[in-house]
Amino acid sequence: MRKVIKQYAQSFRRSMSRWIIVSNRLPFSLAGSPDKKTQKIKQSSGGLVTAINGIKTKNEIRWIGSLAPGINENHIKNFKSKKNVSFSYPVISEELYDAYYNGFCNDVLWPLLHYETDLIQYKKENYDAYVKVNRIFAQHIAKVAKKNDVIWINDFHLFMTPQFIKEINPSLKVGFFLHVPFPSSELYRELPCRKELLEALLYSDLIGFHDFSYLRHLSSAAYNVLGYESSLLDIETPRQSVKLGVYPVSIDTQDFMNKAVSKKTSSIIEEYQLKKGRQRKILGVDRLDYSKGIPHKLKAFKKFLEDNPQMVGKVQLTQIAVPSRTEVPEYIKLRHEVERLVSEINGKFSKINYIPVKYIFDSVSVFELMALYRSSDVLFITSKRDGMNLVCLEYIVAQDARNPGVVLLSEYAGASSTLSHATLINPMNIGETANKLGQALNQSLSERKKNHQVMLDYLKGYTATDWARAFITHLERDVNQRVSSALCLDKAEERKKIIKKNKNGSKVLLLDFDGTLSPIQEKPDQVKLSIKIRRLLKSLSEENETEVVIVTGRDKNFIVKQLKGLKVYIACEHGASFYDYKNNKWRQLAASKNKPWLKDAKRIFEQYERRTPNSFVEEKEFALCWHYRQSPNDFAEFQARKLLLDLGITLAHEPVTVSRGKKIVEVKSLEANKGYFTDWFLERYVDSQAKIIAMGDDRTDEDMFKALERRGETIKIGHSESSYAKFYLSDQDLVEKFLEELV
Repeated sequence: MRKVIKQYAQSFRRSMSRWIIVSNRLPFSLAGSPDKKTQKIKQSSGGLVTAINGIKTKNEIRWIGSLAPGINENHIKNFKSKKNVSFSYPVISEELYDAYYNGFCNDVLWPLLHYETDLIQYKKENYDAYVKVNRIFAQHIAKVAKKNDVIWINDFHLFMTPQFIKEINPSLKVGFFLHVPFPSSELYRELPCRKELLEALLYSDLIGFHDFSYLRHLSSAAYNVLGYESSLLDIETPRQSVKLGVYPVSIDTQDFMNKAVSKKTSSIIEEYQLKKGRQRKILGVDRLDYSKGIPHKLKAFKKFLEDNPQMVGKVQLTQIAVPSRTEVPEYIKLRHEVERLVSEINGKFSKINYIPVKYIFDSVSVFELMALYRSSDVLFITSKRDGMNLVCLEYIVAQDARNPGVVLLSEYAGASSTLSHATLINPMNIGETANKLGQALNQSLSERKKNHQVMLDYLKGYTATDWARAFITHLERDVNQRVSSALCLDKAEERKKIIKKNKNGSKVLLLDFDGTLSPIQEKPDQVKLSIKIRRLLKSLSEENETEVVIVTGRDKNFIVKQLKGLKVYIACEHGASFYDYKNNKWRQLAASKNKPWLKDAKRIFEQYERRTPNSFVEEKEFALCWHYRQSPNDFAEFQARKLLLDLGITLAHEPVTVSRGKKIVEVKSLEANKGYFTDWFLERYVDSQAKIIAMGDDRTDEDMFKALERRGETIKIGHSESSYAKFYLSDQDLVEKFLEELV
């Protein structure tokens, strides 16, 4: 029995997914003096490492990232980690890494993602290096990864890695988390390699963000740059449906609370209190980066002192500016500006025993930081753009709950969407920020305690580990959901299984027209049903227990001519009108032909028809359709995206659906839906024991597939990971073979 249990446990462990955590660098730094021969490495604390280490799991964890300068293979081999944790790294030359990291990540992507497009320094050779390094990462990951592994890629350094992984091994499941903002699509479109980066990222199965606005901007960019439509939490690509999610990062709350009340912190606070006197303390802790808005902070503080001369001598701003990229001209320029402003304020307002701004161009220890947090009355954050900003979270948990400070937080920091009781500011408005600073300093104790308690409770209930667990759980859940993708019926033996299952007994065939029974044509009015398909439909419809239903977006006049003489049911305009061949009667299933929205929609369609060469508008009884198959491709695709936006705004409150198909944009009555029609038809015309086969090629057919999810065989023409169909035929030519084998 023990042997059986042991074998079962080993089998279970093999089936468990490993977590492969990928980032630009492995989470290590050198420890000890550089001149020591026995120098070792230590694992970084905080952030992703703390979050992952906090999850109690039996899953194996593999960290992948490049090596920081000074760290070598022996350091990694000799590092003692938990039994279920291992590390590996791709080999990247120093020259290539510099072009990738400094030349592209820092000089192109960082300013772009933080809305500083005037600072972008794009060079083709650096982009090429970025592509190459992302490919090297992907090759290393694919070499390491096993079946069922979950791959979590972190941040903008590796935007292209998802595509390169999937090209090597499409079955691997890839999650991507963006730790910085994603800019508005109008800004993103300025990037020369905008299509390549975005397309590569959208090979991910799940993409996570700190804030919903970042998610919204990515969806908008996917639509405006690539033409991919999206719903609230997914983007439809030709390959798959990419899941999107919002997971605001947090901190190790208990660890920071413990450090804040430690003896070491307390002794530093005592020193601060001796020097502080009766001055009110404002604290700024930022990396010296243009995204942090330190000049805005200093200007607002100066304005505050000018407007409140009685506070001169009674309030001090301590600004910790952690050095960053000190050799880069833009950062040197920023440092000079910050230090000029500090000198200007101190020169104007200083007294013999008072300096208004204490400026520290250095990092501080965690215990010094805790002491600063607990000694300060206001935390002052003026980020111009910030993915999240963890400083404000640390400040909250470090406070003395009996006399907590106030968080003055930029509305452009991701944390502003989760810290409901912080005082939000627009740092671009210097006067308003100065006023809010005064309000923060004068906030009553009762209000401070109330606000602090709400935010502290949130951070106690949602830690960094909860953040990581939420993302990886979503990714693992999607892995399980994605296993059951459509099966290919291209091979005759696979088709035989389906046909054998549905050959005998009563059956119903629900068949789309364009792209299914007939190939897509450049000129829709020239489409004609082939003699072979007509013959097959005739044979099938004349079988005793077989009913054929043609479900199409075409109008009545066209489809009647095509199907003349065939004993088939017809649902035209996506089911708005229905022909019962047995009674030779047409039924109108949509509520009314006279649609109040038609006039506005027609006006917009005609504008796009005029401005887009070789496009035309088709007016149906229950829909309007704009065709652009014969138009210049790129221009027409751009016009189609704009048309969708215009229609969406104009018809937002009308009972219509606006959709994009294969080289068409269509507005139709809400009732004109193949899914609604399928439900209606099955309820009235089909025996519950009948076998059902449905075939279609575009998005409108997905409604039909969805309606038949628990009943019948659904076949997509053309492969799509995101289809609701259970099976697919890769080419329209195979439809004829399938119907022939079914007869």
